Formats: sequence, structure tokens, C-alpha cells
Amino acid sequence: MHRLADELAHIKDLLRNHPHGMSVTEIASALGRNKHSTGRYLDILHAAGHIDLRTFGMAKVFTLSTKVPLSALLSYTNDLVFVLDRDMRIIQGNDPFFDLIGIKGEIVLQKRLDQLELSQPDIHTFLTELSDKIFTKNETFEIVRRGQEPRYYNGKVIPTIFDDGSSADTIILEDVTLEKEALRSLRESEAFFRSVSDHLSDGLIVSEFVDGKKKVIFHNQRLCEITGFSADEISHVSPEDLALPEEKGRFMKAIREAEIDQGSMKEIRFWANRKDGVPIYLSIRAKIVPFGDTVRGYILITDMTKWKKQEEAQLLHATLIQRLLTNFSHPIFIIGENGVFFTANPAFCDLIHSKQEDVVGKHVTEVMPENVAKEFIKGNDELVTKKESSHVHMVVPFYKPGGSIGDVLIEKSPVSSGVNAPTYIFGVVIIDDICPHKNL
Repeated sequence: MHRLADELAHIKDLLRNHPHGMSVTEIASALGRNKHSTGRYLDILHAAGHIDLRTFGMAKVFTLSTKVPLSALLSYTNDLVFVLDRDMRIIQGNDPFFDLIGIKGEIVLQKRLDQLELSQPDIHTFLTELSDKIFTKNETFEIVRRGQEPRYYNGKVIPTIFDDGSSADTIILEDVTLEKEALRSLRESEAFFRSVSDHLSDGLIVSEFVDGKKKVIFHNQRLCEITGFSADEISHVSPEDLALPEEKGRFMKAIREAEIDQGSMKEIRFWANRKDGVPIYLSIRAKIVPFGDTVRGYILITDMTKWKKQEEAQLLHATLIQRLLTNFSHPIFIIGENGVFFTANPAFCDLIHSKQEDVVGKHVTEVMPENVAKEFIKGNDELVTKKESSHVHMVVPFYKPGGSIGDVLIEKSPVSSGVNAPTYIFGVVIIDDICPHKNL
């Protein structure tokens, strides 16, 4: 190999000293070689762009090239570029290509691509596969150089015709490894995001605003379940279209506020209709944020129908109880474990000569004499600690109609809103049924 490089350098020195050119015979004589070997060396230099060939009749005259070698220009690109003749021999290439195979260009020129002697098995396998793809005459192809760190290439075959009429193929290999890895990471991220979003209890919809127009770019399966629309239909349905006509104005106002105050979360709750007409109560949280040259809207939709119905039932229940307490003729009170009044009806407040606002939230000792208060809450602790539901009747000194203090029958029961919830004492003063000096 060193000998070949020396011979090529010697020829270039000869031509440098003979600017008008030399024939094959003259060069062979100066080298002390036969014309056949000399012609091979000249073919290599000519293919590499180092020398020019001019013909004068039957004579061929070689001079140093005055052109910028194509290989030099191609070396400014990171793509691998090389030229193969009709016999799949390498007649030209750029530095990235020669760096890949690890051999200088002068050594591999005029050799077949699949017959190069390489020390790296993975490169040899790569070139063999590359030869097969080029041989199929496909204009474009993909190929992988396998190894510890695989590299991915997009290949392109360009038919090439030289000035002498001979044909060849120029092969360009673009390294797309980074793009492949980025695309794979993006797909993995999208798959992860979709997996997470599809397991949300909330519906998610992402819209993009371009030139004042809104386009849905993502939605999860839960959104379809909540609204009753299919995946194809939901892309054409805007959240505001779900709202009942009387609710749509409130919704649009919230969206406009989110557009003005970008980055902040806005929430609105309203009644809507599913596709099948069933009414649903929705909570919509919207955030609009800049995204590159566009603006994106992220909307979470929660089906709160069950909660809303429970709330309405509780509100109705509370309203009924409040009305019952207000209209019930007997004095009624509810006291917490700490002795603080949770509520008391007007009849109870009238009995102790106090206003309702002066009783609710106050400790019993704040609204009645201490000796009366002590007797009034007697037995409450025992009721609270009992696990089973129970109630007791007791006669205690308390207020009587007219303002005097005397024995009064009081019925007490423990009440609670649920497991582990605070326990209260619900009591009724039975003013028409007095049993002096007797506990029942």
C-alpha cells in the first residue's frame, strides 16, 4: 500500500515539473514501469480528480488538474458520498466515506465495494448489505450499520454520466440516526402521554389556535365516555357546544378570561347534555398558554353529575330539616361534643330568652347560668361514647315557659354524619310532659 502511494506521488511530481503534460509512454519511462502499470496509476489519479486527460489525435496527454476536485467539495458535507462504475468499483468518494471504512481513498479506488479487506466485521457486513441494495437499482433505500451504537442512513442512488460517455452511480448516504432516535423518543413520549391520559378520570382535550381558528389536536378516551360522542365526532365538538343554551354565555365568558389571563387556570361548572340527551353536570378547567408561534388550550372536563345530585339531595335534606326545626313547636337543639351549640330552633331560643344568633356557635355556659348549663349537658359524654344508636329521657332543672327554672323533661340522642365523623347530641325539650324528680 505504501508503494502505491509513493508511485502516485511520484507521478504527480513528474507532472508538476512538466506543466505542458506527459504521455503514458513518457511517464512509464520516467518511472521505470511498463505502460500497463503506469496506466493503472493514471486511472486512479484521474478518478480522484488529481490529474486531467487531454487527447491529441491518438495521443493521450496527462497534466495536473487545474480544477477543484469533486471529492474536495464533497468533503464539506457530512453525508457519505461515493461513485461506483458499472462493475461496482469505487472510482471516487469523499472524506466521510473513507473515514467510515477506515482506508485512504487512493488505496480503495478501482476496487469493488464488497471486496474491500476491512478489519472491522460490522463495516464489512454494512458494505455487503449496501452493495446488495445498490444492485437492486432502487433510487432510495434505508440501511443500518449495526454495532454497539447502530447508525441509520437514508440512501439515494443518482445515475451519473461522465464526459467520456461512461456511466456510473453516485451514492449519497445521509446519517439520520439523531432523527430516528428523536422520532422514537417522541413516539414513546406520545404513547406514554396517551396511556396516562386514557387512564385519567377526567376528559382531556387540547386545542390549537391558528389565525383565530381553533383545531382539536388531541383528546383522550375518557372525554368520549363522558360526552357520549365517538372519537371521530368529538374532534368536531367544542366544549361550549355541550353547554345548555342558558349556560353557554357563562362558559364563553370564562374562556375569554382565560385567553386574556394566559397561563392561569379558569374553572366553570354548568349543566350540559350528552349526545343521547341525558343531562350531565360538568366541571371544566381551562388553561391557555403560548406554544411557539401558536396558542394552545388545555381543558380538563370532569363529570360531576353524581356529586351534584348528592349535593342537591343534601341541600334539600338540610332545607327540610331547617324548616322542620323552625316550624316544630317543641324546643330543639343540637350540641357538639365540646358543649357548643351547632343549631337551635326559634322555640328553644324563646324558651331561654335569647336570640338565635346569640346561641348558635356559643358554649352552653355562655347562654345560660353555670348551674343550669351543668345539668343541661349531663349525660352527653356517655351518649357520645356509646357505639349503638340510643336515646335517653331525663328530668333536669331547666327553663320553663314563663321564664322560671324547674324540672323539665329532655330527650337526647347521639347523631353523626358518618364513620369517624364528629358526634352531636340532638335534643328535644318536652315542655308538656313534666315528670318531677324522676329519670326515665
